[in-house]
Amino acid sequence: MMVATDGSDNADAAVRYAAEMAKKMGTREALVVHVCPGCTADIDVHDVNREAAEQILQNAKHLFSGGKDGYRTLVEIDYPPESISTAIVDIAEREKVDLLVLGSRGLSEFKGLLLGSVSNRVVQKVSSPVLVIKHGAAEKSGSSTGMD
Repeated sequence: MMVATDGSDNADAAVRYAAEMAKKMGTREALVVHVCPGCTADIDVHDVNREAAEQILQNAKHLFSGGKDGYRTLVEIDYPPESISTAIVDIAEREKVDLLVLGSRGLSEFKGLLLGSVSNRVVQKVSSPVLVIKHGAAEKSGSSTGMD
């Protein structure tokens, strides 16, 4: 299982949903991914974008595992901001994930309206099954995955 996050409320809802699903399924392997817009191999490790990306992953890892180890995190670099969906698809294909989980909208709803949402582009391109979590959907259903 792979869950993509940008640190937005929708992404956090997807992380929580994926965490609950993984727990119920007994999943021992999950990858939490953040595509760092504007990060390249040439940028110093202490760059603000890289630090923000690492913080986003730490927050997601805490949501996913309660702070416990056992889940891999990855900051993907060398993709321009307009290619976040391509990066997510590339990672999912490279890692051969069985399920990709992501939020329905990220940090920039206005940009999403202009360019099409990342989640929509991912669903169209990736070969693995995709679960798109709408913000508030998990909370409305009591965070239940329906997998009791």
